[in-house]
Amino acid sequence: MTYSSIDPREMHRLGAGVQTAGRDLADCAAQLRGLMDMLGVGHPGVAAIDRAGRWLTDQAPDLYRRRDLAYEAEGVRVDVFGHPVAGAVVPPGKVRIHESRLIPAEARAAAALAAPLFQAAANGDAAALKQLAAYRERMSDPGFATALVEELGPQLIVTLPALMAQRVRKALAAGQDSVEAMRRDNGEVLKALSTALATATTPGEQPRVDVRFLDELKRQGRQPVAFLEQEGVPGYWALGQLLASRPATPYSAWFMSTVGLDLIRWDRDYLRAHGVLPLVNDRDFTYVLAAPADTRPFADSAVPGTVDPVAALLHQARASRDGAQALLRHGDNLKYLLHDRRPQWAQGDRGEALGEAMRTAMTGADADSKRLAVLATRFVADDVKPSVSVGADGTIQVKEPSQLDALSGIRPAMGAILAEHTDDIVSAYYKNLKRPEDGQLVSMFDAKNVGEFSPPDIDLVLLDVTADDTGYDALLKGQIAHMRKEVDEAIATHNRTYLENAITWDSITLGHVLEARKLALVARGKEADETDAAFKKLVEEGIGLVPIPFSGQVGKLGVKAAESAYEKFVQGGYAKAGDWLAKQSGHEGDKTTKAFGDASTNEKAVEQLVRQMLESSAVAHEYYRRTNLRGQDFVTGDPPRIKPPHAMNLQEYGAFTNWMKVYSRVPADLGQAKEHVFTGARDLTNNLTAGGESRG
Repeated sequence: MTYSSIDPREMHRLGAGVQTAGRDLADCAAQLRGLMDMLGVGHPGVAAIDRAGRWLTDQAPDLYRRRDLAYEAEGVRVDVFGHPVAGAVVPPGKVRIHESRLIPAEARAAAALAAPLFQAAANGDAAALKQLAAYRERMSDPGFATALVEELGPQLIVTLPALMAQRVRKALAAGQDSVEAMRRDNGEVLKALSTALATATTPGEQPRVDVRFLDELKRQGRQPVAFLEQEGVPGYWALGQLLASRPATPYSAWFMSTVGLDLIRWDRDYLRAHGVLPLVNDRDFTYVLAAPADTRPFADSAVPGTVDPVAALLHQARASRDGAQALLRHGDNLKYLLHDRRPQWAQGDRGEALGEAMRTAMTGADADSKRLAVLATRFVADDVKPSVSVGADGTIQVKEPSQLDALSGIRPAMGAILAEHTDDIVSAYYKNLKRPEDGQLVSMFDAKNVGEFSPPDIDLVLLDVTADDTGYDALLKGQIAHMRKEVDEAIATHNRTYLENAITWDSITLGHVLEARKLALVARGKEADETDAAFKKLVEEGIGLVPIPFSGQVGKLGVKAAESAYEKFVQGGYAKAGDWLAKQSGHEGDKTTKAFGDASTNEKAVEQLVRQMLESSAVAHEYYRRTNLRGQDFVTGDPPRIKPPHAMNLQEYGAFTNWMKVYSRVPADLGQAKEHVFTGARDLTNNLTAGGESRG
């Protein structure tokens, strides 16, 4: 790594002097050339003077950049001319800067050639579009990308998408057949520009724009876009169309914490003043702008339309946890996005982009993920609560459930988020604490962060999330994977108390999930029997019989091996582990496709699920008496060992279960699991009843 030590004030004077000298030499060469043309003579020295002038002029940006890097290293804010702002304290002496942050002269020269092509291509110049394609790979090069966006400048960056949108609207109004091709070309230009902007705003030991550039981009975002036939189009609207172009480089947490946060602040101010920001479709000719590229922002329609800038921003934020958390943990942004912004989400993707960012920000084991997950649960619960009522007969009812669908797009993500925090959810039902204060959302136990969820909040969210098949699937499989891990670890370590607690509280939690699903679907016109189908199918296909990978080595290698095996099993998250279990079950042919026959209720299915887990773990850890094994259909090898239950056919499995009734060392009080499911369902009803509006 190479450093330079410079004095920024000296570098400013040197840059200004070099720039002036270059300009003077160029003027001198021009005057000499004019005189010699009048005399009809020439001299090679004139060209040499001109080259020297241009060379000096080309050095000025590098010198100014060194100055800017030095000021940046010292935290000195400067104005647009590179002078320290009033009141700024400039430390005396030289400052070390990273040479890697400098932009090579070749990259700056290439960017100067590429920049005009963007404006020409935005205006429909096919030749410019073709030339621009040659630079596509360079958009991810930090030196070139930074030079390019600096050459274009923030104002033009927010203007180009709007100019394209204006062109598309005119083509639509004229009934031209070229709209599809025009949007395809625009999409390529926007993707290239967005990639360059994302690259140039990525921090690190590489060239990037400075804070001045981002400040100006924020200012332009809040200004009406210039050069348009329709006045008052916000710059952030245009930036949103750019962000929607799926760049090759993800936007950084630095971009999110500066421009991204300001975009959300602007959005809040704009919606407060105007109600909603219209998402204009191709059939709406009230506006002179249309979607510049082929974007489909509407949840229930494939009609092209303009993009919601906040949705585009959040879609980009899902690329990194740091970026997503930078947006969602700031101030009351999360509450604003989940509550205040519901009318805006309703006309677009119904919060799907918000859900994507939430999933990225909230599914980790870090304290911020836990805190945000608890807060999200709280805010969603507060919006669901007014829709819950208690009938005259004491039953739970959901009033006009369609009103909750304005934010239905977050349900799959909320299901995944709660699934990843299943440890904390199960613990919350055990502790049964009230809603924690803001400073107590996360605690520590055994060197791990614990999200302090409130059971009534969880149940209200379950009532909403389980209405969505994907959200319910994540919750259900995550809970099954959690129970599978707990049961197996308890048997592997011969800890009966641990086993009994695992069966109790995981069964209770399953009861909450299953009852919420039933209430959610019945409220939407489904029959109660239909609501049980997904869970019954998983159990019938033997999901509980699938052994945890490598857990059979635990007894041989000790407790540390146990921890490692179970951590690996859920390292991708509980929902993913549950999905893996489901894929390993459901065998073809005469295997255990019907592991227990037909279960008439969810409670009976949970009982069978626990039995499957106990059987599978008992075999994996050889937790049985080795009596009367020889000659049995379900054993293999000599000395005889029991086959893994999920690999048995139905005849073998039937003989195995009969044998287990006699020789298993695992407790067999399966009726308790069924009772615990009833308990969970009852507790959910009680929690909802306590918060619901009475109609009795």
